[in-house]
Amino acid sequence: MQIEFRDDHVHVQLSLEYVFDPNGSHEVWAEIKRLCEEHHTSRVLVEGHLPKGERTTPEIIEAGQRVATVPHLWLAFHVDDHEPNERSELFEAIAGAKGVRVKHFADREHALTWLRHNSPS
Repeated sequence: MQIEFRDDHVHVQLSLEYVFDPNGSHEVWAEIKRLCEEHHTSRVLVEGHLPKGERTTPEIIEAGQRVATVPHLWLAFHVDDHEPNERSELFEAIAGAKGVRVKHFADREHALTWLRHNSPS
């Protein structure tokens, strides 16, 4: 996984080898928050490949709550082979309840356009 600031958003690149570690996500979100604060943005684009395997419902709920680490976050996903399902809808709903806007996109340009035209910074 690579996390960096690009132009006007934080970019998270998930590699094929990326393995989801619920215990390590605190550090990931701390870095995303740091970059957002440093660059005065609330836009985050996640691209690449979702980790293999199914997440449990408690893991999805915890992940949806954890995204609120960054206040007023706008989070766009452009990931390969993503098909919306109950789990992604649950993640979006939990994050939304915490004030985070989350949307999945099939196209990178649509994801960036959504971020740039809707989020305040």
